Amino acid sequence: MGEGEGVTPAYMQLAHWRFALRLPEYQGDKELRDKLMTGIKQGNMAPYYKEVCADLGWEFNSSLHDEMVAANVKRLEELEKEHENNVLDEEDQSQLCGVWQSKLDYLCSIGDSEAATSLATSKIEDKTVPKSHRIDAVFSLFRVSFFHGCNIKGMSSAIEKATELIEGISGGDWSARNKLKAYEGVWSLAIRDFTRAAHLFVDVVPTFESYELADFGTIIRYTVLACMIALPRCDLRKKLMHHGVMAQALHSQYQDLREYFVSLYDGRYSDFLVCLARIEVEMKRDPLLHPHYRHYVQEMRLRAYKQILQAYRSLSLEYMANSFGVTTEFVEREVARFAAAGRLQCKIDSVAGTVITSAHLGDDSVRSKEAPEASLDRNILYQTTVKRGDILLNRLKKLARVMDF
Repeated sequence: MGEGEGVTPAYMQLAHWRFALRLPEYQGDKELRDKLMTGIKQGNMAPYYKEVCADLGWEFNSSLHDEMVAANVKRLEELEKEHENNVLDEEDQSQLCGVWQSKLDYLCSIGDSEAATSLATSKIEDKTVPKSHRIDAVFSLFRVSFFHGCNIKGMSSAIEKATELIEGISGGDWSARNKLKAYEGVWSLAIRDFTRAAHLFVDVVPTFESYELADFGTIIRYTVLACMIALPRCDLRKKLMHHGVMAQALHSQYQDLREYFVSLYDGRYSDFLVCLARIEVEMKRDPLLHPHYRHYVQEMRLRAYKQILQAYRSLSLEYMANSFGVTTEFVEREVARFAAAGRLQCKIDSVAGTVITSAHLGDDSVRSKEAPEASLDRNILYQTTVKRGDILLNRLKKLARVMDF
């Protein structure tokens, strides 16, 4: 790669600023606009500038664009001359690959998605190119799709091709497999597969080296967000607080993420909701996570409600509201909505102002043999199965009426 180890290319941040400027609350943000324009000018990103102007409705500056185009042409000519000046043997593929990889990195850095995609695709299909370099070209394709609007179709295609190439390497390539975990983790978040993303990120954090894709802090954040929604409570502490590199990062640099986890784990629900509100704002500005932020926040609130209800046979709405730092009306409305959807196994006694958990209405001897969380999930699964079974039986009866046996 053209970038130094441990350094994420500066242009990768521009996609976040561009996306934020598309949101209603940031459309007039002069600071964000200035940051984006400064980044475009510093990188002479002529193709990206044209794309941004069309996307955000900015006035197109032809003279600025022409200046950046001239700088792009000059740099590409320099890369071609470097290629011509090198004395290359016909079998010296490492030098040949270094030339086109430098060109590919440059095309990615100026936001020329069409040229970068064309070059990368041609090298992937070229069987004479070493497989390790073809894998690098596939990862470049993924980054192009990731940078230009988080194109899920393009990202999925790149993951599929990378997996095919890596699995075909005899003896295995540890570095390529390790990189694939990071790329696949990002892709899993894009398709809302939080469980898969959590396991991939937890595995890759100690040996993370895909800095060309994202910086280490971003990967830590993605890891915490995925683990919080996907992993059972018994695994959370082990994966986040007793996991070497992860634990060290949360204790030293990312204490806001640590507080997000610890507040839920320790049952400090009002603090947890404050942290969740901040997470919601961050997810909304992230082009990868934006499509999922409403779902994520809802599921995390549900997780907190489940956790507090598991400890009681019944509890007052007032106590629950005080625990979460919200009004009684809000809690009653939330719990009623989740209960009606079958997501919470409880019922509300509005007269007494209490919530009674269904998990405690059965046989005590059976309940004592399993964790409250498992019991609650089992009840939800049972009711869902019965409900779907009734629907299936009704459809079969309707089908039987019109079929001639």
